[in-house]
Amino acid sequence: MSPTKLFGYCIVGIVALGGLGIVASTVGTIGSVATAPGRVISKTLETNNIISSYERFRDLNKVFDARVAQLRAHKKALDAETDPKERVYLRTEFFGQQQSCRDIAARYNADASKMNKAIFRADAPESLNAAACEV
Repeated sequence: MSPTKLFGYCIVGIVALGGLGIVASTVGTIGSVATAPGRVISKTLETNNIISSYERFRDLNKVFDARVAQLRAHKKALDAETDPKERVYLRTEFFGQQQSCRDIAARYNADASKMNKAIFRADAPESLNAAACEV
């Protein structure tokens, strides 16, 4: 066999192996996509995920309620304050608390909108109303 023919066969073999590699990779990707829903369900129903999701809804709901109560109390103090410098300080603190309150509601509502989390909400509220932060 001539060196040119041998070189040609080597090139054809390399191209064929490359093609097989691409086909195998594609089949692997399709298989991975096909099994993804089962993996998501399995991961969602892991005990640690169930417990942490349930606790997260409970914790964020209670933190939100406490923050709204804190805002109401802080608003009363702000309204009663007569010293201009102290009012500026209290107002700045109040606005920070309001933003924190909105953030808590947003995190809760984001999880409540996720199917793999919302199923563990149980009897916690469907969503938190961020307008409650606008005391």
